[in-house]
Amino acid sequence: MYASTIVALAAMAGTASAFVAPSAFNGVAVQAPVKASSTVVMSADAMIGADVETGGIFDPANFAKDEGKLAKYRAVELKHGRISMLACLGMWVQSAGIHMPDPVFSESKPIDAFFKVLSERPAAAIQVLLAITWLETVAVKGDVGKEPGDVGNFGDNFKPADEGDYAALQLKELKNGRLAMMGIMGMLLQEALTGQSVFAQLSSGHVSHIALT
Repeated sequence: MYASTIVALAAMAGTASAFVAPSAFNGVAVQAPVKASSTVVMSADAMIGADVETGGIFDPANFAKDEGKLAKYRAVELKHGRISMLACLGMWVQSAGIHMPDPVFSESKPIDAFFKVLSERPAAAIQVLLAITWLETVAVKGDVGKEPGDVGNFGDNFKPADEGDYAALQLKELKNGRLAMMGIMGMLLQEALTGQSVFAQLSSGHVSHIALT
């Protein structure tokens, strides 16, 4: 699962751009899904997930001003959210001691696992970095007429027939992806500060919390 750590680092680079494609949500009903390609001009108000966390469109850098790029921004947000969700899962799996039988993958702390592979199997690390480069520059460009983030026919069997249900499912993916982007950064930072894996941090009580009164 050392790959998950590398992928997570790449995901952090795109986190800032991932949050700049806000979309509309009135807190009661979810808008119908918007179908568009990365070349279609679309409004921020026509996109799912605008004010779920912020109570309104939050765009201090005015990224949404260029409506011709909003579909691209949404595709980037979805891609990095999906990568971060997998990276978070990888952090837990690696910390649990589940890994390939090769001793080079035996390190339970993901950051240490990455540097172990980098030092002992540099060719493998280079392969992962090349795969990330391919994902960032070539793959998942989006087809004309398809929604941002729609990768071919992948996942079609799970798409609800009802537009409202489908929009609600899209919103869930956005929210979980955003949470995962923040979560993976937090897990990597905490491991770097404590020198402990996820499970080691939990077992030693290194958990920050806010007392509710």
